[in-house]
Amino acid sequence: MRIREATVADARAIAEVHIASWRVAYAGIVPAAHLASLSLDEREGRWAKILTGQDGTFAYVAVDKNGQVVGFASGGPLREGDPAYTGELYAIYLLPDHKGNGLGRRLASTIAHRLAREGMPSMLVWVLADNYARGFYERLGGALVGEQIVNIGGAELREIAYGWPDTPSQAMLAAAE
Repeated sequence: MRIREATVADARAIAEVHIASWRVAYAGIVPAAHLASLSLDEREGRWAKILTGQDGTFAYVAVDKNGQVVGFASGGPLREGDPAYTGELYAIYLLPDHKGNGLGRRLASTIAHRLAREGMPSMLVWVLADNYARGFYERLGGALVGEQIVNIGGAELREIAYGWPDTPSQAMLAAAE
């Protein structure tokens, strides 16, 4: 697997991974009607706009030997949350068949490295409290630093934040070197 910076040309592939991952990861958490209503065209348009990088956002994709996008991660300046953190891991998703092989750790580390290079040496990520991926962030050394309520598909859901106060010194970074 190779990780490379995403371009606008990757918008559709990222949207496909995003929707497929949401439908698996959030089944039983996010209302089923909302998951079923996710639009590939709408999500592609959103990713095309994000990938222009106008707001400081950047993304990386994981591609297999055939060049197929099997995962992605995005990050940038902290949008909300604890002001002690400067950068944020906005999203990280892998197709289900590509989990458990270190690819998620490599993507998270790539985002952390980029944040640090751009003067944001600390990182925060928000995750739904009922999401099994919480263990992933804990294994990466993230500390529980906050919580909030979000509305997704008409449901009030608890979201929690994990933080890394000094990403350059965190063990998670070793995986991307």
